[in-house]
Parts: sequence; C-alpha cells; structure tokens
Amino acid sequence: MTTITLDDQLIEEVISVSHYQNAQEAVVKILAEYLQQQKARSNIVELLAMPDAAEIDFDPPRLTMAFRAADLS
Repeated sequence: MTTITLDDQLIEEVISVSHYQNAQEAVVKILAEYLQQQKARSNIVELLAMPDAAEIDFDPPRLTMAFRAADLS
C-alpha cells in the first residue's frame, strides 16, 4: 500500500502552476492521475512471469569436474 502525503504548501503550489480552480479539484485530479499511472505499471512478478516456461525443454549437462574440499587451516 502506498501512502501519499499532501500538505497545504504542496497543494497551493500545484494550484498556482496548474489550471485547477481550488484545492479539492487539484487533489482529486492529482490522485486520479496517480492511480491511473500505477494501474498502467506492471509489477516485477508480471514482468518476470514466464507463462510458457513449461513448454521449454531444459536438459542441463552433468558436471564432470571433480571437486575437492577446501583447505581452511
């Protein structure tokens, strides 16, 4: 959940540089635009999802290297 903090100074600044007539209109429009942008963004799970991954043939080769224990003394 995202918390958005709007103080009077920020609202007055937005009103002064925008076409909004009052604080209520400015806040409603700003929040609506913000929510619309957030809906358009994909989250990391959606970006990394591989719905067709089950169809990929993956047969990694076996390791043939011999490993030895590390000397920690």
